[in-house]
Amino acid sequence: MFSLALLLADIEGLQQRAAVREAIRDKIQYGVETTIAEDIDRYMEGVPQDLRILGGDGSVTDWGALKAKQLQAWDVITRKNLLEIDVTGLEVGCDSTCATAATDQRWERKMIGKDGVTEFNIVTTQKHIEAWEIRHSRWAQVSIEGLGGTTLVDGGPY
Repeated sequence: MFSLALLLADIEGLQQRAAVREAIRDKIQYGVETTIAEDIDRYMEGVPQDLRILGGDGSVTDWGALKAKQLQAWDVITRKNLLEIDVTGLEVGCDSTCATAATDQRWERKMIGKDGVTEFNIVTTQKHIEAWEIRHSRWAQVSIEGLGGTTLVDGGPY
Protein backbone atom coordinates (compact mmCIF):
# COMPACT_ATOMS: atom_id res chain seq x y z
CA MET A 1 0.00 0.00 0.00
CA PHE A 2 2.84 2.38 0.89
CA SER A 3 4.56 1.69 -2.48
CA LEU A 4 1.30 2.44 -4.30
CA ALA A 5 1.09 5.81 -2.53
CA LEU A 6 4.70 6.59 -3.55
CA LEU A 7 4.01 5.55 -7.13
CA LEU A 8 0.92 7.76 -7.30
CA ALA A 9 2.89 10.68 -5.83
CA ASP A 10 5.61 10.15 -8.47
CA ILE A 11 3.04 10.07 -11.25
CA GLU A 12 1.41 13.25 -9.95
CA GLY A 13 4.82 14.96 -9.79
CA LEU A 14 5.63 13.92 -13.36
CA GLN A 15 2.26 15.18 -14.58
CA GLN A 16 2.77 18.51 -12.79
CA ARG A 17 6.28 18.88 -14.25
CA ALA A 18 4.94 18.09 -17.75
CA ALA A 19 2.23 20.75 -17.32
CA VAL A 20 4.81 23.34 -16.21
CA ARG A 21 7.08 22.46 -19.15
CA GLU A 22 4.18 22.83 -21.58
CA ALA A 23 3.12 26.19 -20.08
CA ILE A 24 6.68 27.54 -20.30
CA ARG A 25 7.07 26.24 -23.86
CA ASP A 26 3.83 28.04 -24.78
CA LYS A 27 5.14 31.33 -23.33
CA ILE A 28 8.45 30.91 -25.16
CA GLN A 29 6.60 30.19 -28.42
CA TYR A 30 4.51 33.33 -27.90
CA GLY A 31 7.76 35.31 -27.66
CA VAL A 32 9.06 33.67 -30.84
CA GLU A 33 5.85 34.54 -32.69
CA THR A 34 5.92 38.17 -31.56
CA THR A 35 9.58 38.40 -32.59
CA ILE A 36 8.84 37.03 -36.07
CA ALA A 37 5.93 39.51 -36.36
CA GLU A 38 8.08 42.33 -34.89
CA ASP A 39 5.16 43.26 -32.63
CA ILE A 40 6.89 45.10 -29.78
CA ASP A 41 3.71 45.74 -27.80
CA ARG A 42 2.74 42.05 -27.73
CA TYR A 43 6.36 41.09 -27.12
CA MET A 44 6.70 43.38 -24.09
CA GLU A 45 3.27 42.66 -22.57
CA GLY A 46 4.53 39.30 -21.36
CA VAL A 47 7.78 40.71 -19.93
CA PRO A 48 7.67 41.52 -16.21
CA GLN A 49 8.80 45.05 -15.31
CA ASP A 50 11.49 43.57 -13.04
CA LEU A 51 12.99 41.24 -15.68
CA ARG A 52 16.79 40.95 -15.56
CA ILE A 53 18.85 39.47 -18.37
CA LEU A 54 22.36 38.58 -17.27
CA GLY A 55 24.88 38.62 -20.11
CA GLY A 56 27.90 36.39 -20.29
CA ASP A 57 30.04 39.51 -19.89
CA GLY A 58 28.35 40.40 -16.58
CA SER A 59 26.04 43.03 -18.11
CA VAL A 60 22.46 43.33 -16.93
CA THR A 61 19.58 44.28 -19.23
CA ASP A 62 16.34 45.53 -17.65
CA TRP A 63 12.83 45.94 -19.16
CA GLY A 64 13.42 49.32 -20.81
CA ALA A 65 16.81 48.33 -22.21
CA LEU A 66 15.32 45.07 -23.54
CA LYS A 67 12.64 46.99 -25.43
CA ALA A 68 15.19 49.39 -26.92
CA LYS A 69 17.57 46.56 -27.86
CA GLN A 70 14.76 44.54 -29.44
CA LEU A 71 13.62 47.45 -31.61
CA GLN A 72 17.20 48.19 -32.63
CA ALA A 73 17.82 44.54 -33.54
CA TRP A 74 14.61 44.29 -35.56
CA ASP A 75 15.56 47.45 -37.45
CA VAL A 76 18.51 45.72 -39.16
CA ILE A 77 16.90 42.33 -39.80
CA THR A 78 15.68 42.07 -43.39
CA ARG A 79 14.52 38.45 -43.28
CA LYS A 80 13.84 35.92 -40.54
CA ASN A 81 14.53 32.36 -41.65
CA LEU A 82 14.26 30.41 -38.40
CA LEU A 83 13.94 31.09 -34.69
CA GLU A 84 13.73 28.06 -32.42
CA ILE A 85 13.99 27.89 -28.66
CA ASP A 86 13.88 24.44 -27.10
CA VAL A 87 13.45 23.68 -23.40
CA THR A 88 16.20 21.14 -22.76
CA GLY A 89 15.87 20.87 -18.98
CA LEU A 90 13.45 21.89 -16.26
CA GLU A 91 13.53 22.00 -12.46
CA VAL A 92 10.26 22.87 -10.72
CA GLY A 93 10.19 24.19 -7.15
CA CYS A 94 8.36 26.49 -4.74
CA ASP A 95 5.36 24.13 -4.59
CA SER A 96 5.18 24.32 -8.41
CA THR A 97 5.12 28.14 -8.54
CA CYS A 98 8.68 28.63 -9.78
CA ALA A 99 10.92 26.84 -12.24
CA THR A 100 14.35 26.97 -13.79
CA ALA A 101 14.50 26.09 -17.47
CA ALA A 102 17.56 25.33 -19.58
CA THR A 103 17.01 26.43 -23.17
CA ASP A 104 18.83 26.17 -26.49
CA GLN A 105 18.18 28.87 -29.08
CA ARG A 106 18.92 28.90 -32.81
CA TRP A 107 18.25 32.11 -34.75
CA GLU A 108 18.84 32.30 -38.51
CA ARG A 109 18.27 35.63 -40.24
CA LYS A 110 19.53 38.08 -42.85
CA MET A 111 20.82 41.37 -41.46
CA ILE A 112 22.10 44.67 -42.81
CA GLY A 113 25.76 45.34 -42.01
CA LYS A 114 27.23 48.42 -40.34
CA ASP A 115 27.55 50.11 -43.75
CA GLY A 116 23.72 50.14 -43.94
CA VAL A 117 23.73 48.38 -47.32
CA THR A 118 25.46 44.99 -47.29
CA GLU A 119 23.37 42.03 -46.16
CA PHE A 120 24.74 39.05 -44.28
CA ASN A 121 23.32 35.66 -43.31
CA ILE A 122 23.61 35.39 -39.54
CA VAL A 123 23.17 32.22 -37.48
CA THR A 124 23.44 32.40 -33.72
CA THR A 125 23.08 29.69 -31.14
CA GLN A 126 22.78 30.40 -27.44
CA LYS A 127 22.22 28.43 -24.28
CA HIS A 128 20.28 30.05 -21.45
CA ILE A 129 19.23 29.38 -17.89
CA GLU A 130 15.84 31.01 -17.37
CA ALA A 131 14.02 31.64 -14.11
CA TRP A 132 10.22 31.47 -14.27
CA GLU A 133 7.54 32.27 -11.67
CA ILE A 134 3.78 32.17 -11.47
CA ARG A 135 2.58 35.78 -11.51
CA HIS A 136 -1.06 36.76 -11.75
CA SER A 137 -1.99 33.10 -12.39
CA ARG A 138 0.38 32.65 -15.36
CA TRP A 139 4.03 31.82 -15.94
CA ALA A 140 6.39 34.77 -16.36
CA GLN A 141 10.08 34.71 -17.20
CA VAL A 142 11.86 36.78 -14.54
CA SER A 143 15.54 36.35 -15.46
CA ILE A 144 17.71 34.95 -18.19
CA GLU A 145 21.37 34.05 -17.95
CA GLY A 146 23.29 33.63 -21.19
CA LEU A 147 25.67 30.68 -21.07
CA GLY A 148 27.35 31.23 -24.40
CA GLY A 149 26.88 30.16 -27.96
CA THR A 150 28.14 30.74 -31.47
CA THR A 151 27.69 33.34 -34.19
CA LEU A 152 28.25 32.59 -37.86
CA VAL A 153 28.31 35.27 -40.56
CA ASP A 154 27.80 33.90 -44.06
CA GLY A 155 28.85 30.49 -42.75
CA GLY A 156 32.08 31.58 -41.06
CA PRO A 157 32.80 32.37 -37.42
CA TYR A 158 32.22 35.93 -36.27
